Amino acid sequence: MKNSIKFIVLICLSFVIWGCTNEDVVVRYPKSTPHIDTAFVKETQITYGDSIHLRIAVSDKVAPLSTLLLRVICNNEVVTSETIRTKGNSSEVSRTYGVPFVANRPDNAAVKIYLTETNVSGFTKDSIVSTTIAKRPSITNLYIVPDLGQGASAKLTLIDATNLIYKVTGLPYSNSFNYKIATKLNKFKRIDWTGLVFGKLADGSVGLVDSTGLSLPANDPTLVSISEFTFDALKFTSTVGGKLLEPVTTLDVNNDLILNPSSLNEPTGFRGNNVYFGENVEVTFTGFTGTLVNSISPDYFQVTGTNKAKFLGKTGLYKAYYLTSADYLYIEPQPSAIYPDVLWINGAGFGRPQASPTLTTTPWNWNSPLEYAPCRPISAGVYQVTIYAKNNLGTDGFGSLNFKFFDQRGWTGSEETSSNYTVSLPLVSRTDVGNVGNVGGSPTPFEGIYQITLNQNDKTIKAVKLN
Repeated sequence: MKNSIKFIVLICLSFVIWGCTNEDVVVRYPKSTPHIDTAFVKETQITYGDSIHLRIAVSDKVAPLSTLLLRVICNNEVVTSETIRTKGNSSEVSRTYGVPFVANRPDNAAVKIYLTETNVSGFTKDSIVSTTIAKRPSITNLYIVPDLGQGASAKLTLIDATNLIYKVTGLPYSNSFNYKIATKLNKFKRIDWTGLVFGKLADGSVGLVDSTGLSLPANDPTLVSISEFTFDALKFTSTVGGKLLEPVTTLDVNNDLILNPSSLNEPTGFRGNNVYFGENVEVTFTGFTGTLVNSISPDYFQVTGTNKAKFLGKTGLYKAYYLTSADYLYIEPQPSAIYPDVLWINGAGFGRPQASPTLTTTPWNWNSPLEYAPCRPISAGVYQVTIYAKNNLGTDGFGSLNFKFFDQRGWTGSEETSSNYTVSLPLVSRTDVGNVGNVGGSPTPFEGIYQITLNQNDKTIKAVKLN
């Protein structure tokens, strides 16, 4: 027993001695503030694209140094930032940093060096060095240079010297081409790479490139051709202009639409193309084998005659897909169209609004118009889509009709959940696991053409049977 007590006391003494020893190795310094002895930039003036050379000396007579945070700032933007390890009671740092020529770099801008030295006790010292001025490279001329085979080079004229806006008119380009912008041309009217050249950077932005650089795209399918080009040499942005397409007044669904359009993942049996429709413009159709009213979308057209219909959507470029086997013309916005210009529905148990349809959608895909439908905005916050719904009795207390509203075509966008709406019969808001927020059919079977309206103003989803 006595030996056990001695052993316990010995252990306790060991812990006390270890604690005292551990406390002794923590060095505590009196409060002190680091000092930035020298902060010097060699260059008083540079041109964007050049480098600056820094020399910095820091010290602390009491506490050892820890780190130096260094940031190069130009036009309130961080050009570069680096945390440098500093040791001992004094340290010297030399650095070289490039100041690139990028968008929104004004002439005669101050290049500022922000410094923060910290010692091991956590106390800091800040300093700013602002002795260097950055100038824009001299640009005497600018030329737009299309890729080979896409057009001849053309000189831009400076039309706004304050904001560095350049423009050229009378161009003969198509409504889609690729180009670079150069400050020099060679004798063949192509790019002289000894000058500055603007192209597309890896992140998709506009910047200076070398001979391996990518070209910039110019594309406006709403134009007949591009005859005007404007470049903002300060913001590195461009715009194009030209004669607008005229809305179509005639459309032959066989001859004007291309077989198996590449814009669909499963184009089999479709003819399709981009078509420029005008709001309230009447279109004369040819090529249908049946009646017009049974062959076009009631959301986008109002039939005005045997082979004529007025377009109801906003003026613009749309996708027109003619399914030859069904004698039906699908109309939808461009695949990139998003809310609030359109909502999209996707799901199962619905299809084109056509009498005696032979097909409803396969479940939850975006491959072709057989599997989704666009909802046209008919007023602010109100969206309409007309579908053929076939709702059979389900085994889970709901019908087989099951879909959801999406803010864009595809799975990556936001969704409009039915849980936030009052849903009227024969539709219901689904609450079962895996389908919460979907719009479903009631347990009672129904079939026919239904016009569905989602109203964000009164938070309702309603369906009206048309046929």
